[in-house]
Amino acid sequence: MPDRRYKGYRIYAYIALARLFAELDLELQQPDVVARAHDALTTLTTRLSKEEILHAIRSNSHMTEKVLEYLVAEGFAEVRKDEKGYDVRITPAGVEHLKRYDAFYRDLYRRELQDHTRYVPRPHYLGPE
Repeated sequence: MPDRRYKGYRIYAYIALARLFAELDLELQQPDVVARAHDALTTLTTRLSKEEILHAIRSNSHMTEKVLEYLVAEGFAEVRKDEKGYDVRITPAGVEHLKRYDAFYRDLYRRELQDHTRYVPRPHYLGPE
């Protein structure tokens, strides 16, 4: 039987945060990315649903809820419910956190990220391998 390691919710939180940031269509390495993100968030017209987060982390709905609860509790994301469903967005604090720790997370979770994208093309928001 193949060795199947369980990934903790923190790696999924990183993947979800990176996916939320990708929605802003900005480069994380820009020096003024936090200010640009704040402007982009005020004019953002696209929506990212819980279902899209579920597909990004490639897990079940329980893990998706746990990840979103963590991101909201830390102030890195917000979840709004309206007549169309749930709208999940990154916050300026989430952008700052991702900018500060992106390289650290990619290095820390290198093996898990490789495993996560073993059978699918690696999404651009997770950076190069």
